[in-house]
Amino acid sequence: MRKLLILFGFILLVGSSAKAQENKGFEVSGNYQYVRFNPGSGASGINCQGGSGTGAGYLTSSIGIVGEFGACRVTGLPSGASAHEMDYLFGPRVYFHSHGRRLYPFVQALFGGERFSAGVTGVGSGSSNAFATAVGGGADVTLTRHVSLRALQVDYLYTHFGGASQNNFRLQSGIVWRIGR
Repeated sequence: MRKLLILFGFILLVGSSAKAQENKGFEVSGNYQYVRFNPGSGASGINCQGGSGTGAGYLTSSIGIVGEFGACRVTGLPSGASAHEMDYLFGPRVYFHSHGRRLYPFVQALFGGERFSAGVTGVGSGSSNAFATAVGGGADVTLTRHVSLRALQVDYLYTHFGGASQNNFRLQSGIVWRIGR
């Protein structure tokens, strides 16, 4: 994990040094996220709501490297039970620029890990880590030169807990702040 954070910091440093070159730079965002977990094996799905933050350094005006950290709390559990999810994902993002328009669609493929923690009052708690990947896309709407609205981001979120695959769905929306782009 420490090596991934160092790598991410280096990528942001490179992105900020490219600020003087046209259309290169970096961005940070804060998002609301909704995740629908599907545990598999006939178990019913659960809802998780929370937030995420991303940082991205852009190598060109369209291609960047993204780091994303998110967390959410499982809703609809009985009294005394709680569960949380945290993810850390990294990978490429590609924007599709349309000249003279305010809408910028993108696609991304992020890879990393996910931690799921659960507990019951009076019984105890436990947690588990697993591989995770998020593949999807979305669209940003430009509000000002440096601020955009991440109108919608939709991802297929794959996890692999307990030797089984989980096929999950994730929605995000938030504010993006661009520097040097």
